[in-house]
Amino acid sequence: MSMNIIEKLTKELSLRKPQELSLVKLDSIISGIKLGKDKLEDIEARLVGNIKFDTEFPSFTFALATGVGKTRLMAAMIAYLYYTKGLKDFFILTPGETIYTKTIDNFTPSSKKYVLDGLTDFPMFNLITGENYTYANFGNQLFDAVNIYVFNIQKIFNERTDVEFRFHRYQETLGSSFAELLQQKDLVILMDESHRYRGVKSIKAINHLKPELGLEFTATPANENNVVYSYTLADAINDSKKALASLHDGNGAKGGYIKIPYVIARSDDYTYKGDLELVKLEDGIRRHREKKALIEEYCKNNKLPFVLPITLITTRNIQHAKDVKTMVESDDFFDGYYKDKTLLVTSESEVDSIHQLLRLEEPFPVNKNEIVIHVDKLKEGWDVKNVYTIIPFRASISRTLIEQTIGRGLRLPFGELTGVEELDSLDIISHDNFARVVAVAHEVAEGLGVKKAEKKEELKTVEIKPIENKKLWIKIPSVEARVYSSNKLEFFPIKLRLEELKKIKPKLIKADIVSRQTEEAGDIEVKEEINPVNRIVRLILLEMSEFDISFKAVLQRLVKHYLDQLQVKGKELSELVKLHEQTILNDILPQLREKLDEQTRIEYQVVDEEIPFEPYMKVVKASAVPLNKDEVSETESRGNIIEGYNKSVYPAYVFDSTQEKLLADSLEKDKTVISWVRLRNGQLPIKYIYGNYNPDFIVERKDANYLVEVKDKSKLDKKDPEVLEKAKQAEEWCKIASEATKKKWIYKLLPHTAVNRINSFDAIISSAYTVN
Repeated sequence: MSMNIIEKLTKELSLRKPQELSLVKLDSIISGIKLGKDKLEDIEARLVGNIKFDTEFPSFTFALATGVGKTRLMAAMIAYLYYTKGLKDFFILTPGETIYTKTIDNFTPSSKKYVLDGLTDFPMFNLITGENYTYANFGNQLFDAVNIYVFNIQKIFNERTDVEFRFHRYQETLGSSFAELLQQKDLVILMDESHRYRGVKSIKAINHLKPELGLEFTATPANENNVVYSYTLADAINDSKKALASLHDGNGAKGGYIKIPYVIARSDDYTYKGDLELVKLEDGIRRHREKKALIEEYCKNNKLPFVLPITLITTRNIQHAKDVKTMVESDDFFDGYYKDKTLLVTSESEVDSIHQLLRLEEPFPVNKNEIVIHVDKLKEGWDVKNVYTIIPFRASISRTLIEQTIGRGLRLPFGELTGVEELDSLDIISHDNFARVVAVAHEVAEGLGVKKAEKKEELKTVEIKPIENKKLWIKIPSVEARVYSSNKLEFFPIKLRLEELKKIKPKLIKADIVSRQTEEAGDIEVKEEINPVNRIVRLILLEMSEFDISFKAVLQRLVKHYLDQLQVKGKELSELVKLHEQTILNDILPQLREKLDEQTRIEYQVVDEEIPFEPYMKVVKASAVPLNKDEVSETESRGNIIEGYNKSVYPAYVFDSTQEKLLADSLEKDKTVISWVRLRNGQLPIKYIYGNYNPDFIVERKDANYLVEVKDKSKLDKKDPEVLEKAKQAEEWCKIASEATKKKWIYKLLPHTAVNRINSFDAIISSAYTVN
């Protein structure tokens, strides 16, 4: 039953893979203990992993990186415990007012950010907070319904004696104090940012409520001994990098949950004049302006509401914050552009500033602020999706500074990665020595990138409009694609295809964290034997979004069959798997994907309309001016506005490669070509099994319309399976288009070496590769 509940919650709450696996872990823990009955020492002895509690009740930590979705996971666990155990009382504890206010909003059904939205049969519940818990009519209601309590830690301290505070004082309407009322219940306490509650007062106040179960959520656990599931910042960065690479290859971006963070450092030869603080500010705002131009392009071309990017500046004290605001709003700073676009938030801030802070994710003109300056005010729990640049002035670069800073800007403003590197990254501006920044970044998280500050020219967006002469507009049918997959996985004799794995003896590799040079340091010793099958299965579930927990049993059989071929057992197998898990995954995952692909088919259907040619945006250097196509050198052919095309649907283009410009020039000169168009990304998406494929050109001639793709010759020579799969679906699309338009459509896959401005189109396509 519990697995069915997990599948239901995963689907209805759209849980991400780390959230789903956290829920699975909770299920395995809860199924092995009796809440409210088992002694702490018995629970510790029964659980795998040497779990130790520092509370008077069983409490388990789920260590998830910021931005992955801890509040949504809380909601899922509340629903899980209600559905499976009938528990009805859930006490959410938060640190400070910021997270407290945000959490109340998250659990308010009328809110846009309601985290239980999507559940089909979760009951109405009482939402009790630090402001309304004294209401008299809660007395009986609290014993007849589901109750979600949201308090911050300061509101439950038992040492408080002020008249306003009644949490621990007798209330006649309740017949007890509110704290004593909670002690009578089967209370589950959910601690957000739980590392903040390890002080004596906090632990005492929490234990006083006598909860049956504790669930802790944090990116930086204080008690490592009760961590039962971990998805680190390094894990999240790695997954986003993989998803971004997948997007660049034309695939979907499943599995990327955060922006990829980069620390921007100065190179050793970086020179500046004057105030380093001003230089740091200017470098950060230049990156902000670059991202703003790219966001404008992305939103316009994808018909999305414009997302205004935010730069967050952390200052040393209130006076310093005011000084920085004066500098940012001066006429000398980007010509005074940020005079009415800068928000200062300190302990002295007026109510209006706080309201503006809460509206930073709202579109213009509700929010007009692009820069937020604060003094240690916006810590854990304060994060808005549109923070793209962070400029910390508080201290020299350190692990603590990065860890405290990075979480403020990791969330994805569009809900998913875009495939545009600058829009999928968060920049933290540091002008410390480059080598020191690299060392600190590697200390914080594997995969945390470091870039050198560059003095680059600013960017601007230009609008590319189609030609008014619609006789040149190529009639492109709109074709809908539906992907059908059984999404079933049955046991098959998976093979150990990498022979070298059979010969590997586990060795310990020593690596220098800065130089990345490696050397062997002897045989590896694994102190605690792992379950190698379950370890690989967990990694597969994290890696492949197609699989959820319902695939666990068949994956265990497949992985066991695979590992049996290594012909090693026990501790030696554990050592080998732990040391070479990525190599093993690289062997297993393609075989699993091939098996799923065998069951996938795509069907096309023509929609009774044509694909329109609309204006679109391109980002270019601020100094860019239109250049004539016949006067442009090969080095200038990329990234500039090039005009003068008379046969094309668009008279001007900003080309992404030299080959595109060469092919455009050839098409323009060819007398057999009636019209042509360089398709922008997303203009003609062709569905294939991994996502959408966007071909390069359409060429109209009297005999046929040609769909043209130019690819690196090395990929074609190697018969890259993804390139061939895209080509296969493009040919299928051409068949459907030919039937719909009564004119033949032909797909041509060209090596980049075949393209030049001299050859005719016939000569160029004579080098096309055959798609088998």
